[in-house]
Amino acid sequence: MLLHLLASTVLLAALTAGPAGAASRPVGHRSAAVLDEDFSRLDVGTGRTWGWKTAAYETCTDNPNDFKLDHLTTWSTSTVLGHLSITAAPGRHGRWNTGLLTTGDSCGSGGNGAMIRTGGLLLVHVRMPAADTGSWPGLWTWRDGANEMDVFEWHADAPGTLEFANHVKRPGSFYFYEGPEVGAEQWVWVGARFGADSVAWYVGTDPDHLVCVFADTVGVGPDFASYPVLNLAVDNGGFHSAPPEARPATMEADRLVILQPAPDTLPQPGGVGSVPL
Repeated sequence: MLLHLLASTVLLAALTAGPAGAASRPVGHRSAAVLDEDFSRLDVGTGRTWGWKTAAYETCTDNPNDFKLDHLTTWSTSTVLGHLSITAAPGRHGRWNTGLLTTGDSCGSGGNGAMIRTGGLLLVHVRMPAADTGSWPGLWTWRDGANEMDVFEWHADAPGTLEFANHVKRPGSFYFYEGPEVGAEQWVWVGARFGADSVAWYVGTDPDHLVCVFADTVGVGPDFASYPVLNLAVDNGGFHSAPPEARPATMEADRLVILQPAPDTLPQPGGVGSVPL
């Protein structure tokens, strides 16, 4: 069943306005775009939209105890013609140079402080890397040592599956989604509505027709606030396959938005895999 997520007067305003990092703008009767990134340029660094390190990583650039081979660099991320590319490539000492973008808690590397809060929608249009490359792209949130909500994770050894997880509020939630719109080197829209009592995840190939594929009935509580993190990690083989060869892999994105609160055209989901009409 298809969900008409955003009426054209709402979504088109949210996804075509600019510039990146602009202040909140009304996009409907209630909703505003807190962050509207079209990746027309790479705005990274102190005083910019994005930081490139994260306090979620043990050393801000490396996080080996979380099953990652990552070593974050500035040169692993680029934009061309409105497409963000993050490329993971072999580096020194068995690490892989790769990239990350976040708006805050970035170890002093930049970010404009834009946050997703209770009631908001975080949505991205992303192209997954090639299969069997050890790639681990994701969109998640982080602030002050916690506040992690996984809008999606994807692993190159399971290219037809998206992983969703709520680490914010006990008992938490975890869900695997498989569908024809999910695959290696495919573009897909993925988003989550951060409800106080239930987080709902949306997937589709068209931003006007997204399917509510899971609602966790757990939520993030009334006072949630956290920074978005978009990154390409590299699996170390602990839970998913490490890169089988020294071959670079790339993820892409061309839109990332935070709408606060979620537009009133977004219906409350009625349960797992369904949307009431």
